[in-house]
Amino acid sequence: MNNRNTRRALRSATVLATVVLAAAAVSLGSCSRNSRTEPTAPAAPAAPRVIEVAFFEGDVRVNDRTPEFGDRLESAFSVRTGPGARCDILFGGGNALSVGQNAEVFFDFSRPTATVRIDRGGLSSVLKKLEKLANSDSFAVESNAVIAGVRGTSFCVWVGEGSTYVCACNGRVRTLDARGSREELLEAAHHTARLYTRGDTGITVETAGMLHHDDASIQSVADRIGYVIDWTRIDE
Repeated sequence: MNNRNTRRALRSATVLATVVLAAAAVSLGSCSRNSRTEPTAPAAPAAPRVIEVAFFEGDVRVNDRTPEFGDRLESAFSVRTGPGARCDILFGGGNALSVGQNAEVFFDFSRPTATVRIDRGGLSSVLKKLEKLANSDSFAVESNAVIAGVRGTSFCVWVGEGSTYVCACNGRVRTLDARGSREELLEAAHHTARLYTRGDTGITVETAGMLHHDDASIQSVADRIGYVIDWTRIDE
């Protein structure tokens, strides 16, 4: 091979090597980028429920102290009321709760299903903006005789000594006795109620009329969130 051919061959080999090295560099860079774990944004925490005292009259204690209008409450708190007293609480931008007189009620909003335990007295509720939970009630009320679960409705619960009254005032309420049996769906456009009574042989259930409340008292709770109840249809 003459010198000219030799030089031509060397130039071709050099160009080929340069192309191969460049392709390898591109390939390695691509692999490096593909194998690198890209940072992911942390999941946004669930927005805390805003819970506040909207109204009260008479002897009212929230966590054993006299509240003030507009007080923001923690996720767990208690409300105790005296004769003729009332305390209205708002949460979630469209839900109203009213604790009646001579009541002792414990609230826990720390879990997805907000839970209320009533030891005595009454609670009236108009719930229009509960979080939607798959296969679960969004709000539950418990007493020594019954468990009531709802996903959005207007209802009343009143607890006396040895008995609990539950009324689906406008909507649907799922009830169980405190032993977890006798499940029933109460639904009405205009009040349907049950009375659960504890006895020596267990818990009895009977149909009840409108006790401890009326249309006006439930509407007064709805007024706190600017909602007018339509008593001609079942609230969805």
